[in-house]
Amino acid sequence: MKKMIFLLAAAGLVVASCGTKQPGKVSGINYDYMDTTVKAGDDFAEYATGHWGDFNPQPPEYPSWGAFTKLGEENTKTLAGLIQEIAARDNEKGSIAQKIGDLYNMAMDSTRLNAEGAAPLKAHLAEIDAIKTREELLKHCATEHDNLLFSLYVGADEKDSDNNIVAIGQGGLTLRNKEYYSSKDAQNEKVREATKEHMNNLFMLAGYPEKEAADKVARIWALETELAASHYSMEEQRIPEKNYHKMSVEELAKTCAPFDWKTYLKDYRYDKTTEVDLGQPEPVAKACSLLMTAPLETLKDVYRWQIISGGSSLLSDDFIQENFEYSRKIYGTQEITPRWKRAVGLVDGLMSDAVGQMYVEKYFPPEAKTEMVELVGKLQKSLGERIQAQEWMTEETKAKALDKLAAFTVKVGYPDKWDDLTPLVIDPAKSLYENARAASEFYWNLSYDKRYNKPVDKSEWLMPAQMVNAYYNPTTNEICFPAGILQPPFFNMNADAAANYGAIGVVIGHEMTHGFDDQGRLYTKEGNLQNWWTEADAEGFKKPCDAMVEYFNSLWVIPNDLHANGALTLGENLADHGGLNIAYNAFQMWQKEHGRLKDDQGFTPEQRFFLAYANVWAGSTSEEMLRYMTMTDVHSAHHLRINGGLAQCDYWYDAFGIQPGDALYVAPENRVRVW
Repeated sequence: MKKMIFLLAAAGLVVASCGTKQPGKVSGINYDYMDTTVKAGDDFAEYATGHWGDFNPQPPEYPSWGAFTKLGEENTKTLAGLIQEIAARDNEKGSIAQKIGDLYNMAMDSTRLNAEGAAPLKAHLAEIDAIKTREELLKHCATEHDNLLFSLYVGADEKDSDNNIVAIGQGGLTLRNKEYYSSKDAQNEKVREATKEHMNNLFMLAGYPEKEAADKVARIWALETELAASHYSMEEQRIPEKNYHKMSVEELAKTCAPFDWKTYLKDYRYDKTTEVDLGQPEPVAKACSLLMTAPLETLKDVYRWQIISGGSSLLSDDFIQENFEYSRKIYGTQEITPRWKRAVGLVDGLMSDAVGQMYVEKYFPPEAKTEMVELVGKLQKSLGERIQAQEWMTEETKAKALDKLAAFTVKVGYPDKWDDLTPLVIDPAKSLYENARAASEFYWNLSYDKRYNKPVDKSEWLMPAQMVNAYYNPTTNEICFPAGILQPPFFNMNADAAANYGAIGVVIGHEMTHGFDDQGRLYTKEGNLQNWWTEADAEGFKKPCDAMVEYFNSLWVIPNDLHANGALTLGENLADHGGLNIAYNAFQMWQKEHGRLKDDQGFTPEQRFFLAYANVWAGSTSEEMLRYMTMTDVHSAHHLRINGGLAQCDYWYDAFGIQPGDALYVAPENRVRVW
């Protein structure tokens, strides 16, 4: 289980520092975004960012729009400049430039894509049509590395984190959350019906007559519904021990009899496998049973749907329009993303390391790493102080927690080693779909060579350098901050320390806290899933966690309609909570060392810290997307990350004088205090 936090934002890169020289710095806060007609203690999100949308109107292609997505929009333009310049040239065949340029130009060639229609897809579907027996189907799935009803990959062994292992987990559902298949909620029923209609429409676009398409969807949906009943819930998937079951291949075969796992793994090229991690035994066993008992034609329909849905974004405009209509119903999207942006996204996805290398060479000077690592060190010191201060924690567990903190690996900017994309062939004579399929095979082989039956490469990055994201990975005990996130509103060279600590400081603290949230705390400093807590400390930690779940369960995602899911979002809420406390403490350490910052436009530096935090979550989200996120996302809705996060932070009460009677007020004895 790899724990990640995705912060979706990007822009033309500006490297910044919370350096010691503050003269000439600005506050970093745009006070025009504030709505001071609202009391800070009643709705801080509205108070701090209520007019953000007036200055940053929501483009209709975004169902969720905010400071993060706005920067993502700007970063797409930055990448487009790099890619379009290459695509306009004649490039040497086989060069990285040729691959980037041809991919972009193929994605932009609407005339060719529309003329091809569904033909590239049909050629692939013909492979499935030719299958005559169940044995042929399973062999084809294995050799093509296409898993129908379960997931199969190579990753770190969570209890032997230096080594990789073949991991098998639940899969096979079109909708991520099992509750979509059984819930009687009217909104979930709407999602089910829209999904079935979408499946039907894509089958017809792929060339199947209406009645045949409807029959296929009915069969697929019946099978998925049966499979979903066995799946672990979204909340259960957050329990590490519940999702780890290491066993021999012989034990796997018995658990999933009569499915022939030995042959499947051999055909998969995992022929040297002796042990696996069976993440969710019951759902995988059910999947294997269905693979052995469901009608062959039904399983072929599942395979066809997997191919059609996976390739639809690479085809003609009628497929693109259908995908948009589904997005409109499920997420509230109002407009199709322009073709050039889709083309940039495709190139960025298929040539990620090549694009990333160009990006950091132009926009991220190597010396920026040093500044960020120094800031991370300050946050580590702050978290160490917070750990030492916890009264509920014994000295024995504190010592181990501090050891784990000191053992953090910090990755900043970009990897030391880029993937070699020289062997990847992009052939403009072939369709865009065929090239994407070839790229998928290339990356599977690349991963196979790096990971299968090999030790974990702890220098490997789990996301591209150009992405505006950050993550903590428990099996390597690392925090990673790609170049893409080191820019305003996170990291602003022109802003003072109050703004930077309230933004990038909280992000850093957030990722550090993931090492000690309800999941991350169960991993040792070496990255092994092993409980190193005393029983008393585990109980002491559980109490505030339960309180955090209960508190977020009480919050409205949609007023008087939809509550938040405190259990599903617990880890992220704890990370926000820790990030705020750790970064605030670090900011006070900075002021103690360098002198207290002056007030700005009547706002103290402490107040500006919290205004900066709110500003990175500014924005708005469609009702449809809010509902979807509540069903599937481990992160709370943006306005709850502001209001809910701050309502549990003592420092915020002090900074803004929040009092009993204010809508967000939580009595001190009821506030969550962890880290």
